[in-house]
Amino acid sequence: MTDVRHDLARVAEALAGLAKEASYVAIGAGVIGFHKAQVRRQELAGAPLRPTEADRASARPGREQMARRAKEFDATVAQVIKVIDSTLEPVFLHLPEPVQAAVQQAREARDELRARVFGLEA
Repeated sequence: MTDVRHDLARVAEALAGLAKEASYVAIGAGVIGFHKAQVRRQELAGAPLRPTEADRASARPGREQMARRAKEFDATVAQVIKVIDSTLEPVFLHLPEPVQAAVQQAREARDELRARVFGLEA
C-alpha cells in the first residue's frame, strides 16, 4: 500500500508540474499574441490611407454632383441674403452708428463664412 501512495504522490507532483508548465506556456502565448496585435495596430494606425485611381474615378461623379448642388444652394442663399438685406436696409439706416457698425461686421462675417463653406466669392 505504501508503494501505491508513493506512486500516487509522484504522479500528483508530476501532474502539478505539468499543469504549471502548461499555464506558463499559455500565459506566454497570450502575451506574445497581445504584443503582436499591438504591433499590428500601430502599423495600421501609422499607415496612410491612399485611395487608388479606381477609387478616385468611381467617386468623381458623386463629387461633381455635390459641387453642382453646393453651387445651386449657394445661389439660393445669395438670393435670400439679398432679399433680407434689401428689406432691412431702411431699418439699418435708422440704427445708431455703433449698432450699424456691429451689423456691418456681422454681414462681413456672414459673407466670409459663406465664401469659406462654398469656396466661392460672396
